[in-house]
Amino acid sequence: MFDRVETNLGNAYSGTTGVFTVPVSGAYVFSLTVMLYGTSSRTSQGEFYITQNGGVKVMVVADTYDTSGKYDMASGTAVLVLHKGDDVQVKVLSSNYNIYGSNYSYFSGFLLH
Repeated sequence: MFDRVETNLGNAYSGTTGVFTVPVSGAYVFSLTVMLYGTSSRTSQGEFYITQNGGVKVMVVADTYDTSGKYDMASGTAVLVLHKGDDVQVKVLSSNYNIYGSNYSYFSGFLLH
């Protein structure tokens, strides 16, 4: 889903699978921002989740319905208490979307405490 990995201290995030595997227990902050683009012939809509061990923690929805040729962004943040070995990732529910990559859509996380 994300076309590049900018910073990955400790290599806990896999750019291939999109899974962050918790290296040490603690409180973490995760953020997701997604930008969609609707064309004149097709609007875009998407539902995206931040999940912890498969369970949904945050859901964001972007929708260019009735705004063809326009952009829509959605973002969400979660503070999660995690244990070593837990996994956090972004999952996509919708199948109708034109996701803008580069610096427009991103997933980030860091250890808070």
